[in-house]
Amino acid sequence: MRDTIVRYGRRLLTPGARTDPDALLRLIAWIAGISIVVILALSAVTVYEITAGEATRDAMEAAARVSRAMFEEQRDRLAPMGSDGRYRIQPNQADLPVIDRYFRTYLRNFDILKVKVYTPAGKIVYSTDGKIIGHTDADNKRLARALKGAVDSHTEKKDRMLDLRDETKFNIAVVETYIPIRAGNDVIGVFELYTDVTPYSRAIVHIVALTVACLAGILLFVLVCACLVIRRGAGMLKDTQQELAHKVLQLEEALTHVKHLEGIIPICMHCKKIRDDKASWQQLEEYISNHSEARFSHGICPECYEKQLQEIKDGLG
Repeated sequence: MRDTIVRYGRRLLTPGARTDPDALLRLIAWIAGISIVVILALSAVTVYEITAGEATRDAMEAAARVSRAMFEEQRDRLAPMGSDGRYRIQPNQADLPVIDRYFRTYLRNFDILKVKVYTPAGKIVYSTDGKIIGHTDADNKRLARALKGAVDSHTEKKDRMLDLRDETKFNIAVVETYIPIRAGNDVIGVFELYTDVTPYSRAIVHIVALTVACLAGILLFVLVCACLVIRRGAGMLKDTQQELAHKVLQLEEALTHVKHLEGIIPICMHCKKIRDDKASWQQLEEYISNHSEARFSHGICPECYEKQLQEIKDGLG
């Protein structure tokens, strides 16, 4: 297929094809078709990135609001104040069931699938997945960014995942967000929330498909209109070329019958006879008639008329 396109492209770009209206029309159609494909592809990528970015940002902002509300409600259990008057993420084991029950009840009306709470050392002190409590995630760069005070969020695909009801969901899109937990100006820990955005992801695909379909229809309509105009112009150009070619043939045929004089012509300074190639002398009129398409008619100029008239008068006198 690729070799066929290359050969066809080279044939269209040959010098002869550049003067052929039909070849030019095909070349324009090819270029327009390739341009439409490129435009549609870039448009699909752009629309998808923009809408996916908006969905991710919305989920991130919602997760940040939810995490702040949960922390304010469970501050005493999640981060009890130490003897030095500073808060630390260090919940008591006896409070974990209460915290867990509150989180699951509070998040029931949200699309949150999973919650984690980290200490500044990267240790998980709470999670809706109880099996990972106590694990340390020391090499998590996104967690490290959140511990420095930045909210970090991105979308990823999951083959399967448990929700807060311990039900398994398959082939879902989630926004994973790390939110710093602040106590005054200090970051004392990090929330990690997984938000289910699968419905939004499907809606985004639908939006992209609809956008590309509409844009393809518009571009095809414009292409068809342009091709009709170009085709008409190409037909007019072809007719003009044929007419010019016919005129050229007529001129070439006429030139084959045209005789012309050139070079040095020997002429008598007295009688004005001309010597031809055979060394015979001919009258000026005869020589020019034999060597060109010119023909002569005779008359008399005013000076000669006066001169001849005077000679006649003198002869009669």
